[in-house]
Amino acid sequence: MTGALDRKRFTLIVGLVVIAVALLIIYLSWVFVNVIILSIFGAFILRPLDKKLREITRIKNRQISAILTITIVALIFMGLFLNIIFILGSELAKFQPDVLQTDINMLIDYGMELMGKYIPDTIQENMKSNLSSSASSAILFIVSIAQRVVLNFISNIAIFAMQLGVVVFLLYYLLIDGENIVETFIDILPSNRVEIVKEFLQHLNSIYNSLFNVYLIVCVLTGIIGGIGLMLIGVPYPIMWGAVIAVLSLLPIVGPGTFYVPAAIYYYIFNEPVKAVVIVVFGWLFLETIPGNIIRPRLMMQSGNIHPIITLLSFTAPLFVVGAMGIIIGPAAYGFMLALYRTYTGFEVITKPGNQEIEEKAGTQAEDETQPGDETQSEDKTQHEDEN
Repeated sequence: MTGALDRKRFTLIVGLVVIAVALLIIYLSWVFVNVIILSIFGAFILRPLDKKLREITRIKNRQISAILTITIVALIFMGLFLNIIFILGSELAKFQPDVLQTDINMLIDYGMELMGKYIPDTIQENMKSNLSSSASSAILFIVSIAQRVVLNFISNIAIFAMQLGVVVFLLYYLLIDGENIVETFIDILPSNRVEIVKEFLQHLNSIYNSLFNVYLIVCVLTGIIGGIGLMLIGVPYPIMWGAVIAVLSLLPIVGPGTFYVPAAIYYYIFNEPVKAVVIVVFGWLFLETIPGNIIRPRLMMQSGNIHPIITLLSFTAPLFVVGAMGIIIGPAAYGFMLALYRTYTGFEVITKPGNQEIEEKAGTQAEDETQPGDETQSEDKTQHEDEN
């Protein structure tokens, strides 16, 4: 009796010590919580690319394949970043507030002409002066914000560089040892909990693949299609606008329409109605219909089926709570809860078209159902032989 109490007391003390140390580690690492989240997210997103590169290049060394994967992604992002910096720099060098104010006044005059039949001349003049003064104030406000953002980025560039280095470092080791970490975690579990945890991880992988990989692939493809289409249409800076379209596609409420509708209005106002119509048709067909109704459903055939409401909430609501990191934290949290729900309710994991796993489970159940009959027949046969 005393030995059992001592073991319980020892287990309790060890548990409290482990919890205290875990809380201390979380506290000490909290400054890098965004870096850690980005690293885990990046490792999950880049894992399929890493595997594909190993298949194509036949590289067996995981360290080399991880370096190659990170290098390819870094070069792509660096190219986009430098392109956007170059465009912004050239446009800021040519920026003249007076010219912009003149263009805004032209837009105001055009709007007044459209409403001229319905608004008296005196009211029109007051509206024009008020809109013009508001526009000039808005220009000064936007310029001041841009200056603050640039100065803040320059002053914190050393911190950003250090955080980026930590992200790359963690990403490298997660690509190499990520699967081993999961296997080690499963090995230390009690034997009667291994199967349920594996089922949960299957659900989690399927859901995260749908929320992150499929969603991001569709957004990137939409941005690439948008950039190529805008280049063919003749819109300046297609690479930058393609990146903008990809980012807008991440937000379900916003979408690429936030770009191509204002762009079409702009060209229509400045006497290019044909280009405006082409942009609207191109945007509706190639940026909305094809990605949403053809590309995404085909990719989701091999991943977890998720209701649009969950997708909408997971990608939008957290943005208003935790900021830009909400686009990662939100889907991760919603997906985790959905995986728990599906594990608890016994939801079937579908990994391939044709519901292969469901068919396998149904076959297993059929075998289980036939086993009692088989056993009965075997017993009857044995009894008959004994009687003989």
